[in-house]
Amino acid sequence: MLLFKVCRWMGLACFRSLVVSLPNIRQKKLVHKLQKEKAFREEIKIFREKIEDFREEMWNFQGKIRAFQGQILGFWEEERPFWEEEKTFWEEEKAFWEMEKSFREEEKTFWKKYRIFWKEDKAFWKEDNALWERDQNLLQEDRALWEEEKALWAEERALLEEEKALWEDKKSLWEEENALWEEEKAFWGDGGGPVAEGQVVGNGHHNINAGPRLPAFSRNRG
Repeated sequence: MLLFKVCRWMGLACFRSLVVSLPNIRQKKLVHKLQKEKAFREEIKIFREKIEDFREEMWNFQGKIRAFQGQILGFWEEERPFWEEEKTFWEEEKAFWEMEKSFREEEKTFWKKYRIFWKEDKAFWKEDNALWERDQNLLQEDRALWEEEKALWAEERALLEEEKALWEDKKSLWEEENALWEEEKAFWGDGGGPVAEGQVVGNGHHNINAGPRLPAFSRNRG
């Protein structure tokens, strides 16, 4: 029984170490996931700032358009400076549309990454829920093993109590047997040997065929 309990205890210890290691794996995955999410949100923040910068550039360009239109209406006589400013305007317009093209490429890349992120996010939480359910099942199994071990300890305690009671009974029997043995020794030591022929028995008659007679309570020591 002792060997069985040692093996069982070692098995439970290995099982508990496995249960303890599983939440550690899950915790590491959660930390890595939160770090990725934090970095992604920082990237969202940067992209929003780029959107605001692009809008500001767009409003500035519209202001330049309105200023250019005002110059067209007010300074027809200054044709040459006008065409110089027009040339500068078209160069700025070209630069603006190139910036818009670059912005649209970044926007396309961003939204592609955005969709991938949320797809991975969904898969991650699905896996996390599965790990959580498995952890709960393992904890339930561990709790059941503890209850079973507790029941075994209670059963063993009851057996020990019963064994203790049996030892007490055996001790009492030994003491009684020793008392009888001492009494028997005292009887034989006081001359309580075989009675003589013709000795009077209890009712006054002689026991003619009387031979050596042992006391009724004589016992052999066990």
